[in-house]
Amino acid sequence: MTIDIRVQDVSWNLNFKVHLGETWGRFMEGLREQRIWGTSCDSCARTFVPPQPFCETCFEPASTWKEIPGRGTLQTWTISEHAFEGSPPAPYGIAAVRLEGADTMLLHFLGGVDFSDLSQAQDRLQVGDPVEVVWSEDRKGHIHDIKHFAPAGT
Repeated sequence: MTIDIRVQDVSWNLNFKVHLGETWGRFMEGLREQRIWGTSCDSCARTFVPPQPFCETCFEPASTWKEIPGRGTLQTWTISEHAFEGSPPAPYGIAAVRLEGADTMLLHFLGGVDFSDLSQAQDRLQVGDPVEVVWSEDRKGHIHDIKHFAPAGT
């Protein structure tokens, strides 16, 4: 019997605490209150969701806070056939959403569609479609306070 030593099983289960800082801390606190906050660049006025303290374009402070509605436009999406710790059961959708008033995209789960039927999912979801936040019932100041985005009006 030959063993292939070039391929090995690896499993990571890391538990640690991350200091969110002022910007991400305020964003997460807003999620607990069903509010989405972004920051705008003091120089070029680009609005970032999730918020960031500095503009990635002109490197100036992004210190103006704006409340962003929980509606946006589907920029792209895909289906994951594999569940990971903290994810919904597979298959599930992952979306990049540009929220109204934001210049950046928020990556999150996509719901409200049967992802086990690919043709049905493709019929229901098109790039450019309006989507909206579906809030988790038990919010704790965590990104999962947004349960997922769903087609608007579902």
